[in-house]
Amino acid sequence: MKNAKLALGAALVVLAGYSSTATAQQMIDLTIGASHPLALPWIGMMQQYIQPEVNKRLAEQGNKYQIRWREGYGGTLYKANATLSSIGDGITDIGWVFGSLEGSKLPLAQVGNYTPGTTGNSGAVMEVVQDLNDRMPSLQREWAKNNVVFLSSTAIETLDLFTSFPVTKMDDLKGKKIGGAGTIGIVIAGAGGTAIDSPAPGMYNDISTGLMQGALTGASIALSTKIYEVAPYVTRVDMGSFAAGAIAMNKDRWEKMPPEVQGVIKAVSRDYSKRLSEATNQRYEGWFKTMEAANKNVKVTVMSAAERERWIKALPNIASDWVKASEAKGVPARQVLSTYMDSLRQRGVKPTRDWDK
Repeated sequence: MKNAKLALGAALVVLAGYSSTATAQQMIDLTIGASHPLALPWIGMMQQYIQPEVNKRLAEQGNKYQIRWREGYGGTLYKANATLSSIGDGITDIGWVFGSLEGSKLPLAQVGNYTPGTTGNSGAVMEVVQDLNDRMPSLQREWAKNNVVFLSSTAIETLDLFTSFPVTKMDDLKGKKIGGAGTIGIVIAGAGGTAIDSPAPGMYNDISTGLMQGALTGASIALSTKIYEVAPYVTRVDMGSFAAGAIAMNKDRWEKMPPEVQGVIKAVSRDYSKRLSEATNQRYEGWFKTMEAANKNVKVTVMSAAERERWIKALPNIASDWVKASEAKGVPARQVLSTYMDSLRQRGVKPTRDWDK
C-alpha cells in the first residue's frame, strides 16, 4: 500500500508538471500574408517552411511559446502595389514586401535592381542583401521609417524571355511590348522594347489580351502562372537575379515579441532564404523541361553569350543615374552600390559589367 501511494504521488507530481507546462505556454496570434499566390516558390515556402519551422523551433526551446498563424496569401489582404504599407500599417504582421515596387519608400533597397546581368546566383544576391541590411544603418533606417523590420531577402532566379515571337538577338525586341515588374522595365527599354509594368499575377492576362507580347521574368514565375501557354518562345538570356523583395514584419508587433520568439523568427527567415536558393538551383533546369512537356509549342533556345553581353553593355548607366538621383535627395546610394558590388565579387561573382566603376 505504501509503495502504491508513493507511485500515485509521483504520478501526480509528473502530471502537475505537464499541466504547469501546458498552462505556461503562451499562444501568440500572427497574421502572415503576401500579394502573390502560393504557387510561386518564394511565397509557397513561407507557408511550407516558415510557419511550421518557427513553431518547431519554439517547441524545441521548451514549448513556452507557440504561434497561431492566420494566413492571407494570394492578395487576399493586400495587392502588389501596397505590400510595404500593409505590413507597416499592421494589416498583416509578417509578410512579403515587393521591394522592386517600393522605390520611393525603399530607395536603397533597389541597389540589386539597378545592376542587371551582375549574376544569376540568387543565393549570393540574397546573402549580400542580408549582410548589407545587418551592417548598414542607412538601410536599417529606411525600413524603420516605414514601421517595418527587415528579416530576410528574397531573390528570384536569373531573368529570361518568354515571348509570343522568336528571339535570337536583342534587336528582335525593338518596338515590342514586353512586361517586367518595376525596374526590369529599364532592361527591356535598353534593348529597344516598350516596357509594360506588369507584376507576375497579371502577366498571363496581359499577354493573352495583347497588352504585351511577352515578359522578361523568372522561369518559376512563367511556369507557376503558365505564361508559357501564351508566350511559348522561351529564350534563356540569363539577365541576372533580382532582389525582388523581402520577408519583413510590422515594427510595433516585432517589438512586442518576446526575445526568444524574435530570435526564432529571424533565424528561420534567414534559413528560408538559403532553402529558397537551394530549391532554385535544384529545380531551375527542370522548369524548362516541364514547360516543354506541358505545351508542345514551347521552344526553348539560348541567347549567345556575346549577344547577352552586348545587351548588358548597351544599357544606359542606370546604376550611375540611380546614384546621382538618390544622392541629390540625401540618400547614400553610392556607398551602398559600391558595398553591394564588392561583396558579390568577394563571393566569386565576376560581373559582366562593373556598375560601380
